[in-house]
Amino acid sequence: MQRDIAQLQDQVRAMQSSLDTKLAAIQALLQQSLDAGNKANTGVAVLSSTVNQTLDRELNSKLAPIAALAAKVDNTNNDVSEVRNQVSDLNSSINKVLQRLGDLNESVKVLQAPPPPPPGATTNPQQPTAQIPAETLFNNAIKDYAGGKYDLAISEFSDFIKFYPDNPNAANAQLNIGEAHSAKGQYELAAQDFDAVIERYSSNEQVTPNAYFDKGMALKATGRKTEAIATFRALIAKYPRKEQASQAQAQLRAMGVSVTAPAATTTKRRVR
Repeated sequence: MQRDIAQLQDQVRAMQSSLDTKLAAIQALLQQSLDAGNKANTGVAVLSSTVNQTLDRELNSKLAPIAALAAKVDNTNNDVSEVRNQVSDLNSSINKVLQRLGDLNESVKVLQAPPPPPPGATTNPQQPTAQIPAETLFNNAIKDYAGGKYDLAISEFSDFIKFYPDNPNAANAQLNIGEAHSAKGQYELAAQDFDAVIERYSSNEQVTPNAYFDKGMALKATGRKTEAIATFRALIAKYPRKEQASQAQAQLRAMGVSVTAPAATTTKRRVR
């Protein structure tokens, strides 16, 4: 029994010794693995640092031109804004100069106008008293009309028609008289002026369609709806392809009536 126990103890000691040896070997391997892991971590950290530094250098080298370009764009925007302000100031100065030139032109016209004839003097009925050329007289009237000086414009257009009845702008002058009266709210007079255009310048297909349409609008403004409708329909029938005809159609539709006059209906008497 004692011999067996001794053998068993020897076996246990042998196993313990073998186990200690193997544990030491495992511990050594673990330590080696740990050291290798630490070295790998160190290598990764160094590599990461190197990569980050390289990326920083590359980004800085690439972004530097972009930053410079952005600065140039900002400077360009500032320059454009400054130029815009200078142009605005220049336009303002030009407008002031043009206004002064206009005032000076008016002053020159006043100075150039001849004095009125003395009492009892006779004038040539075929020659304008003021000796104003047709183009100048017409342009002055247009300028006064555009400036809202309707009474003066009407007087100048009337003089133009009186002194230059055969001028190509005579029809326009008569039309502008009507439009000036319309602008003043004198629609009855305006309708008469447009009638004058239609009667005197019926062959003028550039001006007469406007006269028809403007007459219809003037009649509509005075409440003469039936006459306005008839005028619009006459315009459409005479100038169906003109732009004014399309405008007249729109007016008729807005007034709730048909574009063309309804056909007359005839009734037959029943024979008894």
